[in-house]
Amino acid sequence: MTRIVVTAGARTAVTGWHRGQADLTDDQLAATVFAAMPVQPEVIMIGNTVGPGGNIARIAGLAAGWETAGAVTLDAQCGSSLVAIGQAAAHAQLTGQTVVAGGTESPSTAWPDTQRTQTAFTPAGFADPDMTTAADELAVTCGLTRQAQEAYARQSHNRAMAHPSAWIVGQHRDDGPRDIQKLLGRLDTVTDHPQATVTALSAARIADAAAAVQLAPETVLQDHLGVEVVDYRLVGADPALPGLGAAPAIETLLAAHELAIQQLGVLDIVEAYAAQVLAVCQRLGVDPSTVNQRGGALAHGHPWAASGAIALLTTLEQLHTSPSGTFAVTAAAIAGGMGVAVLTRKL
Repeated sequence: MTRIVVTAGARTAVTGWHRGQADLTDDQLAATVFAAMPVQPEVIMIGNTVGPGGNIARIAGLAAGWETAGAVTLDAQCGSSLVAIGQAAAHAQLTGQTVVAGGTESPSTAWPDTQRTQTAFTPAGFADPDMTTAADELAVTCGLTRQAQEAYARQSHNRAMAHPSAWIVGQHRDDGPRDIQKLLGRLDTVTDHPQATVTALSAARIADAAAAVQLAPETVLQDHLGVEVVDYRLVGADPALPGLGAAPAIETLLAAHELAIQQLGVLDIVEAYAAQVLAVCQRLGVDPSTVNQRGGALAHGHPWAASGAIALLTTLEQLHTSPSGTFAVTAAAIAGGMGVAVLTRKL
């Protein structure tokens, strides 16, 4: 079977809601990333959750001059870009075409008055908690203290500061990673949950960004990054505890390839909440200090539909210096009780 390889990648800066990129729309952020791709793809697959609709992938593709590229925009909430990348790899395998896939999110232009709204993630009769309340409940269920969550957040910031991204394109730079030591234990909890532990440090801030990778069959483009996209899985999980969704996605993906979690050289999990990553690690039997070695959304911010692709780019950075044959997984939990995971391998 022909291998599907990563031939390029790029992301914009990740900037806070109503900060550096507040005037850039979803399609403008995506077009900035597209401009960094070495060749025009045949197909574009982009995730988005709160944009204006109208097939943002097509609008951004036209802005990039890709008139003949087919385009589709999909919504799988925080897993959107990883689902797009997984589907893009399958499409490239089936058709032999080159695909650009990722995600874009501009909460700043979606809610210019700063009044955020949350749509329903489940139908009537199913649990549909506020995401932060769900993180508080997950912390209670898994016995995760406020101190453990904030310590994990500090780890994310420290690692992000030590490893600035090499993938950034455009005029802006990341504005999130910082020294949070003096803030530990000092901030109020966010929700009115009776056992609330989540604070502004252990919950990722809302952010604007776009990110994408270019995928192609190995035989089509000779220049590539030395990493193949092997497979992906999208699964359903408990809507009441959506933060755990990444765990069954990872388990299902690894089982399909008869891999143990210990055989992974790299594991990146989107950091919407510290409780979410800690709970997934607890279920998988993984030491939290071994995941997200370059930091994550707790440091940078969480541009929902783009976060998975941003995490995948940090996975690629780590694979670049890994031995041939190293496997990696990039995963995300998804609102409504789902999870997605992408398996990659260093060639």
